[in-house]
Amino acid sequence: MKNILYLHIDYQYVRILYIKQYFKNKEMNKIKQIKLIMILLLLLLNILSVPVNAQNKQLPEDVQIQIKNYNTNAVKNRNIGNDNAASTYLNKIAFLYWEYFIYDEAIKYFEQVLSITKSLQNKNGEEKVLENMAFVYSDMERYDKSVECFTKSLDLLKKKGDKIQIANGISNLAIAYNNNGQYDEAITIAQEGLDMSKALNNMKLMRSFYGVLHESYDKKGDKEKSVEYFSLYSTIDKHIQQQLFKAREKQNEKKIKEAEVQKNIAIKDKKRTEKVLKSTKDTLEQSKLVVDLLNAENEAKEAKLKVKEAKLKVKEAKIELERRLRYGMYVVFLFICVITFLVFRQMQEKKRANKQLNKLNGEIQKKNNQILDSINYARHIQEAILPLENKMKEGFPESFVLYKPRDIVSGDFYWYTTHGDYSFIAVIDCTGHGVPGAFMSMIGNTLLNETVNEKEIFEPAKVLEILNDKVVKTLGQNDEDSDGFSEDGMDMTFCCYNNKNKTLEIAMANHVAVVYSDGHLSTIEGDYFSVGGNVGVAEVKFETHTIDLAKDTVVYMFSDGYQDQFGGDKNKKFMLTNFMKLIESIQHKTLSEQKVILDEEYNKWRGDNRQIDDVLVVGVKFLA
Repeated sequence: MKNILYLHIDYQYVRILYIKQYFKNKEMNKIKQIKLIMILLLLLLNILSVPVNAQNKQLPEDVQIQIKNYNTNAVKNRNIGNDNAASTYLNKIAFLYWEYFIYDEAIKYFEQVLSITKSLQNKNGEEKVLENMAFVYSDMERYDKSVECFTKSLDLLKKKGDKIQIANGISNLAIAYNNNGQYDEAITIAQEGLDMSKALNNMKLMRSFYGVLHESYDKKGDKEKSVEYFSLYSTIDKHIQQQLFKAREKQNEKKIKEAEVQKNIAIKDKKRTEKVLKSTKDTLEQSKLVVDLLNAENEAKEAKLKVKEAKLKVKEAKIELERRLRYGMYVVFLFICVITFLVFRQMQEKKRANKQLNKLNGEIQKKNNQILDSINYARHIQEAILPLENKMKEGFPESFVLYKPRDIVSGDFYWYTTHGDYSFIAVIDCTGHGVPGAFMSMIGNTLLNETVNEKEIFEPAKVLEILNDKVVKTLGQNDEDSDGFSEDGMDMTFCCYNNKNKTLEIAMANHVAVVYSDGHLSTIEGDYFSVGGNVGVAEVKFETHTIDLAKDTVVYMFSDGYQDQFGGDKNKKFMLTNFMKLIESIQHKTLSEQKVILDEEYNKWRGDNRQIDDVLVVGVKFLA
């Protein structure tokens, strides 16, 4: 009953599609817009005679009585356990409310039917109820719910395996997607349905999907695709109309042949009657034969008249088909002309826009080159402050630095210095990356040099606390009313190694260190605080951890860039557990070889994904 709202096969629908295309010309004057709106409304009223504001219509008294009786019967049947009969009565109530456009009540009773069919595991009934609910939601213009119900209905159809029903379900869902403004989803599923209808060689389904694809691309603004699918829709519609005409022509020819047979029988009866009339002399019998002859003549005349009427209908059908085909061709030709004109104007506007864009792009490229030159120069400055890896190897022959900035400059940096019997290594991850991170790294490097090299403060926890105070003061983080207030800071691992006593002390600000010693892998958890950026914290304290160097020990210090990288088959983060497993698996390699393996595994895991953060891993072997 309601499915007529979803058909795309009428020539008036073609005229509406044409008007919709023409109406999108933004420069049309107001008089033309008003005229076209009136034409469109008249066409819609000609196609659909559904009341617009029928939701508030009252039920007639006899229908109310009928619904009351159905309700009573439904309750009785449920009480005796006859759920099938109960669902039948509830379904009738839902259809009555639907018929009188009281949609909320229709949905309420359909939901009761759906609940019963699910409890009975009646998949066919469940699919039909979901489809009816989808159509009701569409009448209510609640297209999101219509999409939801059609999707569930289609899932059940796919389990049944009837390809014709599946294709029809796909068509309903594609139209619902279009109504809901989900044009990409409509295109995807309509293409699936089109492929299925081609495999089934079902011309009517193919026509429906071409219509949906035309409408989807039209609403997306893809004129080229819209014209392409409209042309395919028109072509297949003509083919279907021709097939219908041929079928009617065959039917008419069959009727003509039947009429010819009746005519021949009547002529034979007439001749037989004439022959009998001549051979008899009895007056009464002759009179009877004369009557039979007259009847036979009348029947022959009627048969000739039927043949003439049948031929006339065939001729009229041909004329009507030619008229409709000719009218359709005119509409298609006019539609293509309008689209061609619009595309031409759009191309002209695009040329003018491209010319302006090329000019702007030139200016932007010039600015970009200037910015890139400045950032590249900043990279040289940042590289100059980083310690050389060879310098670190003088103090720690067995060590490596895996350093992979995400951008030209980095927010991660490492720091190394010596002072008498002490060697210091730090791995720092500043807030942000790129230029903001690089600014923070310059601040961090300066403060480390000032604290350790100038003031000769060596105790790791104390170093971190002093750095925290200096960052807070430098960035004005202790004054929330300041215009320069920020929450930026640094996560850091700071190591102090006494070359004389062979002792290692380490403090960490929101970092984790991995230690390998005596064949076992373990972690040292740092403090929760960062260096700077601890807004609302009254006092920031750090703890110094002392590592036993009774055996040769390898310490791995790193930022979070490695384990946070997305990749792999499921595009997930690498994670700390996998990082530790990887480190444990390469302990039989030298540290230089470990660096190569870590780099290769990172690139393999990342694949085609973009690097999301700066990567810094430092490995150092401390000898007992």
